[in-house]
Amino acid sequence: MVKRCIGIDIGSSYLRAVQIVRTGDELCIEKVFSAQTRRSKDSPPEILRQLSSKYGFDRRADVAISMPHDAVFFRNLETDSAGLEQIRQRNSSVLEHNFPIQPDEIVAQACSYRRLPDEKYSVLTAAVTRASLRERLSILAGAKMHPNLVETAIFAIHSTVAANHPEIAAGQAIIAYIDESYLTLAVTQDSNILIVRNIPIVSRSDNNIDSVQQHVVELLTREAEVTWRKVFGREIDQDSKIYLASGGDVSDDLEAAVKENLHCQTVIVEPYARVKCSPEHNGDAAICVAEGLALRALAPDKTVGINFLEADNADAKRTLDLKKELTICAILVAAIAVVSLVGLFVRLSHLETKYAHIKNEIREIFQRTLPEETNIEKPLGQLEQKLESFQKDYRLFASFYPTNLSPLRVLHSITANTPSQGNIEIDDLLITTESARLKGTCDSFESVYQWQRLLQKTPGFKLVDVQDVQKDPRGDAIHFTILISSAIQEQK
Repeated sequence: MVKRCIGIDIGSSYLRAVQIVRTGDELCIEKVFSAQTRRSKDSPPEILRQLSSKYGFDRRADVAISMPHDAVFFRNLETDSAGLEQIRQRNSSVLEHNFPIQPDEIVAQACSYRRLPDEKYSVLTAAVTRASLRERLSILAGAKMHPNLVETAIFAIHSTVAANHPEIAAGQAIIAYIDESYLTLAVTQDSNILIVRNIPIVSRSDNNIDSVQQHVVELLTREAEVTWRKVFGREIDQDSKIYLASGGDVSDDLEAAVKENLHCQTVIVEPYARVKCSPEHNGDAAICVAEGLALRALAPDKTVGINFLEADNADAKRTLDLKKELTICAILVAAIAVVSLVGLFVRLSHLETKYAHIKNEIREIFQRTLPEETNIEKPLGQLEQKLESFQKDYRLFASFYPTNLSPLRVLHSITANTPSQGNIEIDDLLITTESARLKGTCDSFESVYQWQRLLQKTPGFKLVDVQDVQKDPRGDAIHFTILISSAIQEQK
């Protein structure tokens, strides 16, 4: 199977492209392009359009591009296993306080992790802003190119080193990439990048080459030692290697100076050491980033790196999934509302059926109770009217019934059952057809309750209640109130 990919490295003053073809497990550099873009009329989209039309690059090949050094932020985040899983899932709440980027602008991906004591992990995470990623993609869009991979320069360099210097896969090493204005350092262990640092190279007031090189060497030596000690907690071993790559050729003097200062093995990255290439392309060491980008896209399973385009698409997919979930929730709410409405209609129908059944029962009872009544409009109202009529007739003829207690009979029963002792005197007497109330005085409390007992034995008196029994504060008289209810009243 034959597959091609174009790696594109765009700097502030240059544009480099490398086309690599993969046939089975064999890699071969087919095309190499390099141009300066210092002039204002040098348009990267225009140069990219010429890659296929003028320089023979395959328009159907996959495309990989790197982000600018100043657009990428690297952080080593210390966390536990739960935090590690959240970082892997790109949980923005975990990352928002670790990058100088607005939470909704973060496009991040975990690069690697290593275990620390106490069940902790150090997670290397890279992030860019969504705006800078869109800006990078717009350059390719202007040339009608659509990348499959958006990578960082240092991971592309690592892929070039791994392909041409496979010994980096075992042990510990440093990769140093010197660009126009940045020094990028990466510490690796067993082909796994543990830490990355982007260090600006401050321009010197003089343009003397030796002075600039001396400054770079000092900066590289100091920061490499600091970075190594930060990761491993010790000095750089003599057996360790530092791999040097540059946006141009690495001079012998720079190699010697680095080797002398760091006291470790120094290896100049050779982009053609193990990758086949036509002879006319040999010697252009500045293609390390572009070559590594193409290698990353061609063999993602055999290289280490990140893909900001993939991370951005994953975030967009999660946003879409959120919209989908909201839509599903809205559908469920609507379904619940419909089911509830149907339930209300079913319940209403049941109640209407029950109401009709009760009306029929009332009508049947009315007909059985008042068979002579033929005009039935409101059975309950008509029954109430009939009952009131019966009550009036009853009250009218109640005095003719032997069980009725007339006021005279009540008065007679009270008088006949009044004790002769106790000096009972009635001050107020109220008698109705249903009850009687007596207010009076006597000599003692016992006289009141003795009279109560006599009245309770009187036929027709259902309830005899003594109330407000109290002694007159101005004398010895006992004041009382007796309430009498007739048996007829209790039967109603």
